[in-house]
Amino acid sequence: MRLEDIPAILELEADTFSAWSREHLEDELQQQTGFQFVVRNEAAEMIQAVLCGRIMTDEAEILKLSVAEKARKKGMGYHLLDFVLNYCSAKGVKKCFLELRASNTAARNLYEKRGFFRVASRKDYYEEPVEDATVMQLEL
Repeated sequence: MRLEDIPAILELEADTFSAWSREHLEDELQQQTGFQFVVRNEAAEMIQAVLCGRIMTDEAEILKLSVAEKARKKGMGYHLLDFVLNYCSAKGVKKCFLELRASNTAARNLYEKRGFFRVASRKDYYEEPVEDATVMQLEL
């Protein structure tokens, strides 16, 4: 992900429940422990997916995985997630965590397909609308 990608990512984020702001995305690019990847369709001149996370010693947390509406249900999220998990494993990560809205069955199915399992929930974690978070983990 590059600074000049942010306008396209903001468009992609407009179709999500937990959209990040320009400031949040810019801040994420400055994180020393962070990683940020995009899937870019050069022909269509669009970003199809974005994934951001952080590595702390031997653990990683996926903070954001968004796929553009037009690119959903085509394996894009799975392949980007798989790429990032291989990246994390190569960096010495042993466990990866993430959280998602409890009602987000599409995301939960994606993560379970890749081997993540539920380890906890956080009551009323999300706003607009208020909703619990499900915390998931994968051992690499």
